[in-house]
Amino acid sequence: MSIAGASDGPALHGQETGQFPGLRYGELVERRALRQPLRTAIIHDGARITYGELLDRIHAAAAFLTSQGVRPGDRVVCVSENRPEILTTLYACSRIGAVFTPIGIAAPAADVKFILRDLSATTILVSERSVPTALEAVGTDTEVSIIQLEALSRHGLPSIPVKTAAEVGEVRPEADSPAIIIYTSGTAGHPKGVVLTHSALFFNGVNTLLGLDIASDDVTLVNTPLSHIAALNTIAVATLHKGGSVIIDSKFDASRCLEQISEYGITTMFAVPSMLTLMAQTPGFADVDTSSLRWILGGGAPMPPELVALWSARNVPVLASYGMTEAGPSISFRRRTDASGKAESSGTPALLTDVRIVSADGTALPPGEIGEILVRGPHTASTYWRDAKATEAAFVDGWLITGDRGLIDADGDLCITGRSKEIIITGGENVDPAEIEHLIAGYPGILDAAVIGRPDPLWGEVITAVIVSESNVELKELQEYLRPHLARFKLPRQIERREELPRSPVGKLLRRELRILPPDTH
Repeated sequence: MSIAGASDGPALHGQETGQFPGLRYGELVERRALRQPLRTAIIHDGARITYGELLDRIHAAAAFLTSQGVRPGDRVVCVSENRPEILTTLYACSRIGAVFTPIGIAAPAADVKFILRDLSATTILVSERSVPTALEAVGTDTEVSIIQLEALSRHGLPSIPVKTAAEVGEVRPEADSPAIIIYTSGTAGHPKGVVLTHSALFFNGVNTLLGLDIASDDVTLVNTPLSHIAALNTIAVATLHKGGSVIIDSKFDASRCLEQISEYGITTMFAVPSMLTLMAQTPGFADVDTSSLRWILGGGAPMPPELVALWSARNVPVLASYGMTEAGPSISFRRRTDASGKAESSGTPALLTDVRIVSADGTALPPGEIGEILVRGPHTASTYWRDAKATEAAFVDGWLITGDRGLIDADGDLCITGRSKEIIITGGENVDPAEIEHLIAGYPGILDAAVIGRPDPLWGEVITAVIVSESNVELKELQEYLRPHLARFKLPRQIERREELPRSPVGKLLRRELRILPPDTH
């Protein structure tokens, strides 16, 4: 067996353009599998998959998708809870030149339908749980094929095999060709497709491995959605690049998470603040053995200093980080030695990342002064899928306009002080208020509505509907009205009633004034 590259077969095209080894997204994992085929790559539901078996599954999925008509450049959507097949089909798509878009299991059919149409997708991959959502989203569209991830389908759908005798050549990508498109909250109520190229993802991998202490014997736990770029690229993929093992859980459960840390000797994981809080509140937490944990990467929302201190007292540093889907996501990482001593810091910018702090007129600001954060590097996206207006607003002269505010301190660390954007972050999930406002406006008796995030000790922010209505509106009834159209985490958790909403003379909602809670609000 050759270990010279990821494939012994000829490339289908692009070999003459001289792309460097490892450029193709997933190629480094395939190369790792050739070098250590017997080591454990993934554990899911107690079953172990070696690197060699992972490579076999990637090849089998690539051959099967090709046989089903998937061609280079086609967009393939995957709707599933966390499971190994997300990674195998992701890498299979990359291998045959297709573009992969993961969607979380909580997404409603309306969102899936929008993304399918926005991408002009040819194929949707589903798990047993997401079959009903896919059927509703696809409807009568005969141009979209539905394929099940599990080897056996109860629905009579074609399904991805784990082995095959068929061979399929490798498509060598151009550096700037799309590898994945991740949808994130937009400002007009619809998600935006962030286009990440093979080159951007390669350099994000370099940034991550230079910025985080990831070891070849690490055992990492992934229980946040692989449809999110942090769980996918910062933790799972980077650990596979190094040759470690990835424990995949379908979803986060505080008690089960603590059990898995002890059972598998988890050394690294990603967590949003609410996850760490729920774990600490679990009965018996004080007696749980977490000594195997070398660090926890925190993200998704600001990490409360007292939470960092609680875990530091157990000799588990929580490393605050700063990232964005548009950056692949790595921008900065906090050093382990600073985990408890610099609560306000998100760490130093990654080595391939340039960070600039600017004033409202675009002037660069000196260290210590707060302004808007701009980011530049070979790992960032440069466009939104078929959205020229959003692209023009977010990517200016090679810089990514983050919409966040912060400063560079005396140590060169990036400190986040706030957000210019109106995005709500609840439990690590980004929520666009405009999407919810548009739906609430259709509820009978509501005359005006706005959605904001109220501070919450567990979730970071709790989604709050502020309404003007003709009659009383009950929270439960409003949630039931919204439930068919929104993921669960997007549902309002409380209602505030006002006589009127603060607006400018031209009718623009004044959100800053809206966040001031009146004494008589109930």
